[in-house]
Amino acid sequence: ISGSLGKIFPTLPDGSQPRFNQTFHSASNLTEIPVYLFAGIQGAPASNMFSSTFYDTAITEIPADLFAGIQGAPAEDMFYLTFSYTAITEIPDGLFAGIQGPPTEYMFFHTFSNTAITEIPAGLFAGIQGTPAVGMFYGTFSRTAITEIPADLFAGIQGAPAEDMFDSTFYHTDITEIPADLFAGIQGAPARSMFYEIFSNTAITEIPADLFAGIHGAPALEMFHGTFSNTDITEIPADLFAGIQGAPAMSMFQSTFYNTDITEIPADLFAGIQGAPASSMFYHTFYNTAITEIPADLFAGIQGAPASSMFNDTFRSCSQLQSIPENLFAGISGPAASGMFYNTFRGCTSLTGPSARINGQYLYEIWPDVSRMYTYMNATGLSDYDQIPSNWK
Repeated sequence: ISGSLGKIFPTLPDGSQPRFNQTFHSASNLTEIPVYLFAGIQGAPASNMFSSTFYDTAITEIPADLFAGIQGAPAEDMFYLTFSYTAITEIPDGLFAGIQGPPTEYMFFHTFSNTAITEIPAGLFAGIQGTPAVGMFYGTFSRTAITEIPADLFAGIQGAPAEDMFDSTFYHTDITEIPADLFAGIQGAPARSMFYEIFSNTAITEIPADLFAGIHGAPALEMFHGTFSNTDITEIPADLFAGIQGAPAMSMFQSTFYNTDITEIPADLFAGIQGAPASSMFYHTFYNTAITEIPADLFAGIQGAPASSMFNDTFRSCSQLQSIPENLFAGISGPAASGMFYNTFRGCTSLTGPSARINGQYLYEIWPDVSRMYTYMNATGLSDYDQIPSNWK
């Protein structure tokens, strides 16, 4: 391609903008973007303006002034998948310099995902100032080779969390560190899937103590789903979730620390969680970690009737776990729910002493008629393993 699309489809006198949604989508032989491709287009962005414009093409470079004429507040989906699945290796400094204003929904959805970029320019989103929006940075840099997050990348984002706001933002990248103040401006109640897999499958080794210090309120659905899963972290800050106060929500900590190197669970990690169980609330939470013990009161605030899959795989494959506190599940009472202890301690091959009990009574005595749970499968070192009914192992 050559020339300027902006001369053919310019910004109209009334400010109306053309949209280049999927213009070159999957044009697999396209290797270069003309420097003046969008010359003549000026003014505020429009929704879906550059959505999937160069998605799945063979371009290797973004002209520095490609969007120089775009000046104004962000629009919904404006850079949705714009450069995803391309061979670009660099993001020009000031690429979005003209974008100034409050976040909008899915504005940078997977914009650079599945590319070969290795660096995020400092100040890339400097003009984005305001309250978080739904999915605003959903998958923006996922599956790239970036190694570092600029400390002030989201400095202008100030306000209450929004649904999916940082879903998968840095998923499957080479980052090794999380800036301590990365979310300093995020202040308010949790939102659904707000940090869903954001750091999953990265090389981070540490979680800043105050990373979520501004998050205060009742749990939300999947709020920390897979947040630190498949990483190299070895420790959980004691007050990481100190501001989370209220009744459990479905899948709230699903896979949060799955397949990590943590060796210890802070005693008060979930101290603010108070109320009736929710389905899948601790699904996979500590699956395949190096913990050796479980704090006796870890789930002390969970009080009420069982919920489906509430402790599904929670401690599965924790092969160094030594014992189960007697009243770990003391607040759970009522009719059995499907999969409530499914695979909970499966593969915990170092377990000794009795299996889980509540005030001296084994779980399998309290709920004898549940369908097969596999709760203690291969945990053969338990003192009562031989008497555990087949539907529990």
